Amino acid sequence: MKTNIQKASLTAGFSLLIMTVLAFMIFPSLQATTLSIIGIAIIIILDVIVAISLYILLKPANSNFSFLTALFRIVYAIIFTVALIKMPDLNTFNYIWQRGLLVFGFHLLLLGVLIYKSTYIPKWLGILVIIASAGYIVDSLGVYFGYSLQIGMFTFIGELILMLWLLIKGNKIQISN
Repeated sequence: MKTNIQKASLTAGFSLLIMTVLAFMIFPSLQATTLSIIGIAIIIILDVIVAISLYILLKPANSNFSFLTALFRIVYAIIFTVALIKMPDLNTFNYIWQRGLLVFGFHLLLLGVLIYKSTYIPKWLGILVIIASAGYIVDSLGVYFGYSLQIGMFTFIGELILMLWLLIKGNKIQISN
């Protein structure tokens, strides 16, 4: 029988996989269509599911820090929802969403540190997530200063590897008391 930790890992992994597929289908040629709006709404719902799942997964490492990490992702989901409401105006959508990615970057930073400090997830995975966070944070700060850096195009690999690790190894996590 799977533990809550193992279930949370698989839930986060599958949710991230669905989000990734939807993002690759929607964002390359983003339009304010009904399908795009539904797809982004699903991504937002999955963001909340991922936040809760990662909270459960990482609560044994540090419950307060895990709660804060989940809270950052939920705040990002709220900002993403506000952007979605403005979707008919793609410029406004992008303006709000791009600024929300700064919050998401800080979520990833906290998540990477939490993974690194955990005893049941490899430290190298935490480092990759911290690197991914740097891409979002630098890109978002660049937008504030009028630059389009797009470093996140290269650093997001840490998120993909985390997703794969959760799907492949997550059902084998054992936490010793």
